[in-house]
Amino acid sequence: MRGGEASEPGTNRFIRPTPVGVKGQGVFKTFTTEISSRHGRGPKKDMGTNLSAFLQWQPNVSLIQKMGWPLAFKYVSFLGSLYYFFRAEEKRKIIETIHKTFSGTKDSGEIRTTIRAVFRGILQHYCEKLFNAYESVGNLKAFFDQNIEAPSLHKIDDALKQNKGILFVTGHFGGIEYIPIFLSLRGYPISVIVKCATDQLKERLHERAKELAIRVIDADREHILGSVIRDLRENRVVFIECDEIEEWRPSKAERISFLGKTIGVDKTINLIQRRSGAQVVFGLLHRVSLEKYSFIVESYRDVMEKGPVSLSSIGAGLLKVFEQYVWEHPDRWYQWKKFSDVAGPSSVSWQPAGSPSLPALRTAPSPF
Repeated sequence: MRGGEASEPGTNRFIRPTPVGVKGQGVFKTFTTEISSRHGRGPKKDMGTNLSAFLQWQPNVSLIQKMGWPLAFKYVSFLGSLYYFFRAEEKRKIIETIHKTFSGTKDSGEIRTTIRAVFRGILQHYCEKLFNAYESVGNLKAFFDQNIEAPSLHKIDDALKQNKGILFVTGHFGGIEYIPIFLSLRGYPISVIVKCATDQLKERLHERAKELAIRVIDADREHILGSVIRDLRENRVVFIECDEIEEWRPSKAERISFLGKTIGVDKTINLIQRRSGAQVVFGLLHRVSLEKYSFIVESYRDVMEKGPVSLSSIGAGLLKVFEQYVWEHPDRWYQWKKFSDVAGPSSVSWQPAGSPSLPALRTAPSPF
């Protein structure tokens, strides 16, 4: 592998870590990045917060930084099992949500397999977060160059040629943590929205962003909508997540079915696009394994052609296209716990439609 040591045969060949001095969650997420101070806190308090805080409790991070990545990821798997053992209620919510969602389309054996895969996918997501946070930029680039297939980047290029900026819409799916850095390292002008809990960690995050040439929109200090529109008018690529469930502003007029629940379409994307005139691009980084990813990019036209003809907005179209990927690969989605709290009557059972992008993306065996 370029840029780092190759691991021994038969192990996951991730590069060994080069700590970069960024404590906390060095991951760029739209609107609600969780970064909190963990020094001097005990494991019970951290475990009582959430899985992210527990995994990033300082003793755990210190151990992970001393391990090679293959061993570190096995350690994360162990910590995740420990966390859900003590957080049985959280685990139960995820399991019940998956049962309710797939009861009409899968038998009991398939649902059990899906549940196991979902928990494995959640922990793989945190492996990616840690790799993203603590690996050197040079090694990240080497890893991305070798392990991410991106045949559709021309759709981003075409959208940027319109000089209206790109509202890049993604979801909590697959290797989402890698997308902004991957594109930035390819030379794209990336903007992300972050929210930090402490000034110290905010400063470190800004240093990491500067190193990666990523512009940070600080949700604590800036007017988010105004800053997003500003960056779009500078022809930048601004990230937003269509499944940031706790941030949804549901429409009373436009309602759709999403994973078996009838919901009001979130108005955020429609509002930003209408005010900015930006191009809209949808993208996901599909995790085939922890060593192989496929970057899926869909243009505005792709999205609207895939959605039902009754859809009246780009926000609804994006959510319906994203839904297809979740139906096909539920283990790649990390919002099952939050989705359990979404209020909405059950809609008529809908048979998941296969996406034309997915058949070639067979899941490779994983060590986790």
